[in-house]
Amino acid sequence: MIPLTRYLLPRTNVHGFGTAIEQWSSQNKHAFLNGDVSRASILEQCKTKSISYSNEHRKILCSHLNDHYSSGSTTEAQEINLALLAKDNTFTITTGHQLSLGLGPLFLIYKALHVINLCEQLNKEQSDFQLVPVFWLASEDHDFEEIKATQFFHKNFAWDTNQTGPVGRFETSGLNETYQSMISLFQEDAREELKDLFHVGEGRYVEHYKTLLNKVFGSYGLLIMDGDNPELKRMFIPLMQKELEYQFVFEHVNTTNQALQDAGQKVQAHVRPINLFYMTEGKRSRIIPSTDGFLIDEIEWKKDELIKELARFPERFSPNVLFRPIYQECILPNICYVGGSGEMAYWAQLKATFSAANVEFPLIQTRVSAIITPDYIDESVLASYFSDLSTQIEALLSKQSNRDAVFNEIDKEVTTLKLRMSEGISSFGNEANKWCGAQLASIDSSISHYKQRWQKEEKQQLDTQIKRLERIHRELYPNKVPQERQMNLLHFCGNHSIHDWISALKHQIDPFSQDIHIFVKAHETA
Repeated sequence: MIPLTRYLLPRTNVHGFGTAIEQWSSQNKHAFLNGDVSRASILEQCKTKSISYSNEHRKILCSHLNDHYSSGSTTEAQEINLALLAKDNTFTITTGHQLSLGLGPLFLIYKALHVINLCEQLNKEQSDFQLVPVFWLASEDHDFEEIKATQFFHKNFAWDTNQTGPVGRFETSGLNETYQSMISLFQEDAREELKDLFHVGEGRYVEHYKTLLNKVFGSYGLLIMDGDNPELKRMFIPLMQKELEYQFVFEHVNTTNQALQDAGQKVQAHVRPINLFYMTEGKRSRIIPSTDGFLIDEIEWKKDELIKELARFPERFSPNVLFRPIYQECILPNICYVGGSGEMAYWAQLKATFSAANVEFPLIQTRVSAIITPDYIDESVLASYFSDLSTQIEALLSKQSNRDAVFNEIDKEVTTLKLRMSEGISSFGNEANKWCGAQLASIDSSISHYKQRWQKEEKQQLDTQIKRLERIHRELYPNKVPQERQMNLLHFCGNHSIHDWISALKHQIDPFSQDIHIFVKAHETA
């Protein structure tokens, strides 16, 4: 196993990470969430969900998953979880993401390992309920710009295609060429593993992505869910029809949005009058209410016509970002959703809407956030690397010189000098005050220039150390954002396989900790 040491740092001490919902006030948690996620609250949520989740939905879900996994290779852990899911005391803990190119960015990995570890821990600690980890594919998302590229070795790789519409329905033309470009950067012994991992078979992009995730996480029992399915959508027809007829999502989210703002919280996602899209080949079009019904791509639909279309072809209707969570919780026996801070913010807009839909609102938990450090850092000053770069450079300059003491002494003497100059002309009138003020300003400007030149000379003397800080910061914050949001795990796979890294990270991720996980890889000797 890759020798990793884990350090935990409070979110407030790590530059680039916002406040998690776990830090909300107790009043706000009660109003907009289901309280804190703990071992006790998760087991209590299982009891609640067992009452509201129908056996019919469980049978349809299990049939869908068994059909999917019967056509591909299934691991022993996945077979166990599929069998468990048919039992009425089994529930899911779910995360999800868009179909990002080549398993990037890093937080996709952390999401999956978070729910896997959370389920494993809870299953070891009690036997009343069984928990199964699920990864929900946002295959209907049509924002290709967000997922078409990935980054590692400080290079950018992008899938070049002109296709439009739901990304999961894309053909995979051109994808293999992108993968080949990525794999070419690795040494020969690593290429074979990556060629197998990124093999592009027949079928649409979502099928390729399911296979990719199964290769990486299947041995840990993670089940992959794709909601773009006619039978699953059929379960959701009553609520999609309710949205078309009564626009209930708009009504309840608007009310909650105002309450969030009154409580000092951010409103993350914009609610639409109709929170459904209509999907055809190459398109995912917004449904807009009109005087006589609905407009879709400027084509008029009567209300009864679109409702008949929904009954016949539910797969053509796609919930948006604020309606998808209700769809997900309608078809899954889910008790907790794990996601990033942005995801948590829009889930917090939905509690009242879930109630109106008569669907159980789950516990929600902020995923683990982590940073993998380069192996040339100094562990004795580890925490200092996670402040703003300018702060680090200032601290270095202050530590290496007597600058602060000299500057403080100069400031005191200048203050005394300026006071004496002002007092000396106090009896001369306003004109004297004007020219004296100009002289005092000139002194301030000269002192400021002196300090800038001092610091410039210091920086030149400490150039090597500053460049090292800048180099480390680029690894931790590529393009000035936290590493997990941009970098692909492949960035660290020069000497170790991706499976070795997944295993090492899984061993270290604590799903009950809200601290930032800092992973330091030990120096290896031959």
